[in-house]
Amino acid sequence: MLGGFAIIEGSKRIVEQEKRSSKTWKMLQYLIANRHKTVTQEELADVFCEEESMDTAGSALRTIVYRARTTLVKAGISCADSLILTKGGGYSWNNELDCVVDTEEFERLYKLSGTADNDEDRLELLLRACELYKGDFLPNSVGELWAMPLSRWYRSMYINCCLDALLLLKKQGRDVEAEKLCAFALHIDPFDERLIDYHIRALVAQGKSADALAEYKRVEAMFYEVLGVNISDELRSLYSQIKKPDMQSGETLENLLDQWLKEAEFTGAYYCDLSEFKTFVQVEARSIPRSGRTAYVVMFETRPDVGAKKGGVMKQLGKIIPICLRMGDLYTRSSPSQYLIMLQSLTYEDCKLIVNRILHDLDSKFLPKIVGTTIKPLTPLANQ
Repeated sequence: MLGGFAIIEGSKRIVEQEKRSSKTWKMLQYLIANRHKTVTQEELADVFCEEESMDTAGSALRTIVYRARTTLVKAGISCADSLILTKGGGYSWNNELDCVVDTEEFERLYKLSGTADNDEDRLELLLRACELYKGDFLPNSVGELWAMPLSRWYRSMYINCCLDALLLLKKQGRDVEAEKLCAFALHIDPFDERLIDYHIRALVAQGKSADALAEYKRVEAMFYEVLGVNISDELRSLYSQIKKPDMQSGETLENLLDQWLKEAEFTGAYYCDLSEFKTFVQVEARSIPRSGRTAYVVMFETRPDVGAKKGGVMKQLGKIIPICLRMGDLYTRSSPSQYLIMLQSLTYEDCKLIVNRILHDLDSKFLPKIVGTTIKPLTPLANQ
């Protein structure tokens, strides 16, 4: 039931093929999901025969049950005729036959983990439960009213199961396993910031700083473009940890510089997090009185995108801006609809030329999305 519907007996496997469940498949799924009770005809009629009158619903249900039995027989499932029982005007799954349902086993393992005597046993149960979760509950029935609360219930349980397992994996330093668990879990819920946090930390713990930074930037863009919101301050704080150099006692200056320059990307302008951009602005404002150079901050502001084209203008700006700037220039995405740029040692007219070049390279269909561009000189800090 998790990640798709299948009935397996030995080497025989009957798998739901349709992208959307037919009533035959729905009947099988519903009876298995409610297999510990007899489901009345009235309840089944509400689910499967909404368009039928009560006079014809009974006949329609018998037809659906007949087709379900026939499907099982044709698949070669033993005892197919006795898998669905008729009881007192209702129907039920035959629980006298040996049957394992993955949703029940998943829930059993997760609950059992809470009673484990030690962390090792608990982690083993949690990982076994996580392995059972191949995907959301009956994805082809995701729009069915009866399936929706169950789908939310099992997904919530799975995320909690992962978080419990990740906490123990982190304590034991099993970062490779934590990374793999996070990678799959984020396919289930890509916006869970707790999973994102664990994923990035697992990458950093393995020395995969470049991968961690790429994952951070991907997540940041995803939140902007899909949800239209900023990532949380907790996730933002990870950025500085990713960029933090791995200092060793007694490290020479030559080795440090060699390491830092190898890690640097020397293509296009320098993209940084908003907090890092803020620090650069403050440092530059301190140095202006003595250096005598100029600095300007430019803002590109767009209309919030909606619908299928959501994020289109900001995505294209993100590709054009670094190409139109010098390698020493800085830029950041400060909000779902804004980019900031810092330009040094240029005149105001030079800044206007750069802004116009960016707008010129922007696809014409996105130009109406540009609310405005603002160029402000960086004012030196007082008392220097």
